[in-house]
Amino acid sequence: MNPDPTCCFCSRVIDLGQDGAATVLRLGPVDPGPGGQVRQRAYAHSSCLRERVHPSIDLWWEL
Repeated sequence: MNPDPTCCFCSRVIDLGQDGAATVLRLGPVDPGPGGQVRQRAYAHSSCLRERVHPSIDLWWEL
């Protein structure tokens, strides 16, 4: 992970010691076809991601 990951939602640096559920969002094409690859990585605080994801969707750290 980047030594100073920055949240793609709030643009603050993520302190991984304080937010162990922070995550890397791997963005790729919707229909990658054979050999599809990640095109971009973005980082997010767990709280920023939860605020923006619909409540009906379970996130892995909440299971």
